[in-house]
Order: sequence, then C-alpha cells, then structure tokens
Amino acid sequence: MRAPRIIAAYVVREVVQYSVLGFLVFASLLLTQNLLRTLADLSEAAGAAAPGDLIAVIGLLMPVLATYALPVAFLFGVLLAIGRLASESEVLAMRACGVGLRSLVIPVLFLAFVVSAITAHLMQNVEPDVRQELRRVVKEAATRSLTIDPGSFHAFGKRIIHANDSEPDGTLRGVVIWDNTDPRRPFAVFAESGRLAYRTEEAIIQLVLSRGDMHIEPAEIGRYRRIAFETFDYSFDVSGIMQSDAARLRPRDMSMAQLHETLDVVRNAQTFEEIKNLPEKRAVAYEMQIHRRYAIPVAPFVFALLAVPLGLRRVRGARSAGALTCVALAFAYYALLSLAEFLGEQAGVPAAIALWLPNAVFLAVAIPLLSRARRGEG
Repeated sequence: MRAPRIIAAYVVREVVQYSVLGFLVFASLLLTQNLLRTLADLSEAAGAAAPGDLIAVIGLLMPVLATYALPVAFLFGVLLAIGRLASESEVLAMRACGVGLRSLVIPVLFLAFVVSAITAHLMQNVEPDVRQELRRVVKEAATRSLTIDPGSFHAFGKRIIHANDSEPDGTLRGVVIWDNTDPRRPFAVFAESGRLAYRTEEAIIQLVLSRGDMHIEPAEIGRYRRIAFETFDYSFDVSGIMQSDAARLRPRDMSMAQLHETLDVVRNAQTFEEIKNLPEKRAVAYEMQIHRRYAIPVAPFVFALLAVPLGLRRVRGARSAGALTCVALAFAYYALLSLAEFLGEQAGVPAAIALWLPNAVFLAVAIPLLSRARRGEG
C-alpha cells in the first residue's frame, strides 16, 4: 500500500512543478495583453494613468487572468510531467513493477479536482467582483481627471463651468458657474479664483472658490438676490457616474445572483419598458454567461483525461512536444468555446448544450485514448 502512495505523491509533485511554470508563463502573457487593453481604456477615459491606478489594475487583473491561466497551466503540467516519465522509461518501470495506469490517472484527477474548485470559485465569486471593481477604478480615474480648460465651457449635467485662466499649480482664475439643477431657483457664481478637487469616498466634485458673488434668480419677479462671499465651497455629487448597478452591468460583469435575478426579469418582462435599461435585452446572453461559469471549471477534468494518454507516448523531446501539444489543445478548446458562444447567441442552440460542447468533444476524444493506453498495459 505504501508504494502506490509514494508514486501518487511523486506524480503530484511532477505535475505541480510543471503547472506552476506553465501558470507563470501563461499568466504573464495574458497579463501583458489585457493590461495593455485596460490601460488603453483607462487612458481614453482619464488621460495618462496614475501609478496608483496602474498598480490597482494589475492587482485586479490577476484573479481574472488566473481563471483562464489555471486550466491551461494544469494541462501543460500534466503533458510535460507524464511525457517526461514516459520518455525516461519511468512509466515502463512502473508497469514492470505491476503499477498500472490507474496510479497515474488518480493523482492527476485529484489535482484536476483542486484546479476545478479554484477555477469555479474564481469564475463564479471573484471574477464578477473584480470586473465591477475595474469598472469603478476606470470611472473613478475618469472623474478624478476632470479639469476645467481655460476659455472653454464645461457642462456637468445642468451645470456649466467656465474659467478665464489657470496657474501652474492648478488654481483657476475668473471662474463662472451657471447652475440650473433647480429650474425654480437657478443661480450664477462669479469668483476671482478656485481650485477643483475630487473627493473619492463621497464621489463628489468640489470647487473651492475665493472672493466672489452668487446671483440667485428665483422664478418670482422681484426676488433677485446677490450674495458676496470670501470663500464658497461649491460641490456636486457624481455618484451617478460611479454607480455600477445591475441595470448598467454587462452580463460578464454580473455576479451569479445578479445574472439569475436579471434573467428572471428578462424572461418575465411584459413590456419593453421593464428591460430598456439593461445592456442585453435577450435572455440567452445571461443564460450563456451562467453556463460558461459552470462549464469552464470542468475543463481541468477533461484536460486530465486527455493529457494522460497523450503524455504516455514515448517521443523524443518530450518537453517540447508536450508544450506544443498544450498550445494546440488550448487553442482547440477555446476555439470550440468561441464556436459554442456563436451557436448559442446566433444559431439558437440552447445555452445548456452549446457551452458544454468543448467539454463533450474533448471527453469524446479522451475516452478511446485512455482505453487504448489501458490496453497497451497488457
């Protein structure tokens, strides 16, 4: 009984060390690609990204990228580990000692369960929160970067702000504000100077004005008022820009609870008015996202069942062959996933069928390969 446990621990160690290497490689590639895309969105919204924003984006991207890097890294680890054991005749020695294919498959399936559990947690619980936080960071940076260009009129809802000039330290000169948020009591503000600031926690834009007058023009004739001030704190709420309620979120940004809740709303809607604020009006968009979060975490299991018999082939350059096979299989899986999304969203195939197509295809290929590998033991 001790020998199988030792072999299982040995296989686990080999797979884990190659999987860690694969994860570092794939996560780095995904991080580079997605970081450039996210920074482009950030720069478009807020100009040059601040160092703090860059660090926040990297920290938020890692859990999202881990969701997709982990299954591929596990596939990489199994192919290279089993391939090395086969190429160096260690599998042959195990068979000579009466250790069968099961001693390789069971520890690999154990690791597949661990990777699947982590992937499911990341995809269903962590990724939606991270995506919403990314949206918040970009919006906050955009709001924080708001400036008043001298000589231009800037509209913030029903507010118009103008400044004649600005100094190097950001101080505005000759500030004029027209506020019509309350049509019954519009007012204008004229100030010699002012400074623009953004209060993050309260989501408030603040203009601290110095030495000026406020002119209030109520609807009633003859009620005009002029108020002089030395300092005036003119602030207004921008939480409407910052909010990320379900009505504004895309399906991929929603939590599982939000997806199910929104799906019920779409299915039971009697009029277009009930769903007009939703980014996706079709139920299939939410169904696809729900089944995607269940199907992808199963991928490590089908990867394990397919990678073990492929890794058992004795070929020269087992590590290079394993790496190339991993790239080919990962490409095939995600190509099938793209096809499945097309079938579900455009061709009318039920989401419960379409999103499980890649797993079904890989499983259909893995079963005969495993059967052949088992027969090869005899």
